Amino acid sequence: MNNLIHIEDYFIKLHRSFGISELSYQNRRLELDESNMKQLVFASEAFDEEFENLVDHCSMIYDELQKGFSLKIRKDVNNNYLVNVI
Repeated sequence: MNNLIHIEDYFIKLHRSFGISELSYQNRRLELDESNMKQLVFASEAFDEEFENLVDHCSMIYDELQKGFSLKIRKDVNNNYLVNVI
């Protein structure tokens, strides 16, 4: 359970830092939405340092689910972040 909270916190931090709200991880390959890529151009050095961490977190989820997934981060009406793994 703590591991899930840690992963959720990580993706919320990533969203706040880099604006990444959606990603897909299929066949051990990370895919980011094109709109996210445009935002990352301005934070490229900081994101480069974080990229390996992102792949590691995606790999942990992939290993747990034993299949590819999509992840979406949204805010609810009370401004709380929700992390959905599909």
